[in-house]
Amino acid sequence: MKYLIIIFFSFITFGYSIGPNQSGLKIYGVKGSFESSFQNCTKCFDVNLVELSKKPILEESDFESFNWDNQQITLNDSGKQKIKKTTIQLSGLPVVMVLNNKRIYGFWFWNMFSSIGCDQIYTYPKIDFKIKFGLPTNYAIGEDLRFNRLLEQYVKTRYKQD
Repeated sequence: MKYLIIIFFSFITFGYSIGPNQSGLKIYGVKGSFESSFQNCTKCFDVNLVELSKKPILEESDFESFNWDNQQITLNDSGKQKIKKTTIQLSGLPVVMVLNNKRIYGFWFWNMFSSIGCDQIYTYPKIDFKIKFGLPTNYAIGEDLRFNRLLEQYVKTRYKQD
């Protein structure tokens, strides 16, 4: 019985020590070269089929705010520094929004100098980090996955809304 109690407390202690590092809102890069997962959609990919980078590009501690209605993230200084160091090709950088280790949706970090259109969810993280769907707007293909209920509940609970 004594050993059972020790094992139980060890499990609880270990579980709580790693839990907070794995939860919350994170944005991961897609590892490797990108290939569209769907016909007639140049920037579509299945978030469950792509391999994510080992470390997130941004994590919860890098976000100052997330305005749900405007779909706009404001970064704090550490987040701004991470984005400044992130290379975004003219064709964009595929990323995945992850909440508590669950992949929510894929989208693109877009290069502000790119003249290429984006048929999916995208943002200019180095400008305003407003998450939009289709560039130009009438170029969007498929479903707009930004308004996920699980993500909405989390964002509205975690971040003050105007």
